[in-house]
Amino acid sequence: MSDTAGAGVHDLDRHLTLVPATALAVTTVVGGGALVLPGAALRHAGANALLGWILAALITIPLIAVFARLGARYPSAGGVAGFVQAAFGRHSAAGVEVVLIGAFGLGMPAIALSGGGYLAAVFGWSPGYSWLGALILVALAAGMLLSGGRVSSKVQAVLAATLTIGLAAAGVVGLVNGHAHFAAPSVTGSGSWTQALAVVGIVFFAFTGWEVVAFTTAEYRNPQRDFPRAVAISFIVVVGVYMLVAAGVQATLDVHDPATESSPVAAVIRVAVSPTAASLVAVLGVVILGANLIGALWGASRLVYSSASHRLLPHRLSLLTGAQRTPSAAIIAVTVLFAAVITASALGVMSPTTMFMVAGQNFFMLYLLSAVVFVKVAHSTAARVWGVVIALGLAVVVVLGFHWQVVIYAAILFGLGYLLSRLRRTAEQG
Repeated sequence: MSDTAGAGVHDLDRHLTLVPATALAVTTVVGGGALVLPGAALRHAGANALLGWILAALITIPLIAVFARLGARYPSAGGVAGFVQAAFGRHSAAGVEVVLIGAFGLGMPAIALSGGGYLAAVFGWSPGYSWLGALILVALAAGMLLSGGRVSSKVQAVLAATLTIGLAAAGVVGLVNGHAHFAAPSVTGSGSWTQALAVVGIVFFAFTGWEVVAFTTAEYRNPQRDFPRAVAISFIVVVGVYMLVAAGVQATLDVHDPATESSPVAAVIRVAVSPTAASLVAVLGVVILGANLIGALWGASRLVYSSASHRLLPHRLSLLTGAQRTPSAAIIAVTVLFAAVITASALGVMSPTTMFMVAGQNFFMLYLLSAVVFVKVAHSTAARVWGVVIALGLAVVVVLGFHWQVVIYAAILFGLGYLLSRLRRTAEQG
């Protein structure tokens, strides 16, 4: 195999150490779902909602363990595509790259639209102008990344601290205010576990994002040492914040209150502090989703850079600029793509909900693919068996819970990338 998974790994500026890498992971994982999903889970399962959050966290552990092992072993700007290339060759990796571009191209504009809604609320705009807020956030994120990875990582560290402290404070306020009455989940009845398992399906999206962080491994000074540590530490931080927020919502809000599902964190602040203070949640929402968008744009631009390095995309998108070797052309290309999808959504072509659903299910299928790669490259029988168990479990979820149209969409994208790669190789050999 002439192309390796680590191709180009030394081209990008290797500046990420443990602290900024962990901050980037936190801001990439924690998104708008942290402000909404605790209430949706509470409405669905009542006191057993927190049990569902715990189960979701436990289910996530083996999945991110696979990512941590593969990311440390195959550091690449291609992320999951780099893993696949190491195990199954360049053509399969090209197919995965196109699937990833399709997932990023829908999911990240949906995040921007959510952030645009919060930005509109901060400035008192009509909700109909969320598209304008989304374009502003995308432009700001792109400008931040174009300034270089070292500057971006420092900003992400500040944003990670802000959103972590803000969400944790909201959870603590929910638990200790005068209206709080926390009802502990029941762990004895079968109905409790049925409700908890249903909550897992609702909140699992909040535990995705580490697959995006895998695209940054080419920028680690020591990926073998620091990537698994960054994944582990960020997981502990994320789970701690989620549990605090979920418990605070559960302690303060009435399960039948409509605000519990639509804006639970704001409702907690409104009840526990004051209606005026609740407006600060919109500011927190902008911080969370802005940071989330920077991380997503970071990952997507590195994917485009890696794909262009292998000439699946135009080679000019792999050019690096400045002392920090920034993939400026890739960042601009991804920004244009996101802006186009946001505009299309504003015109009614596709709803943000559908965009989230398609992107989320495609990213989940990449967890499955990573588990298959883990089985292929595992050095021990025990590791191989563990990978098979994870892969089979994820496959069951895909078969039973996914929309077949989304699976076909992913299959078409994979086939397109695979075919283009083969045609490129044939043309080079001819």
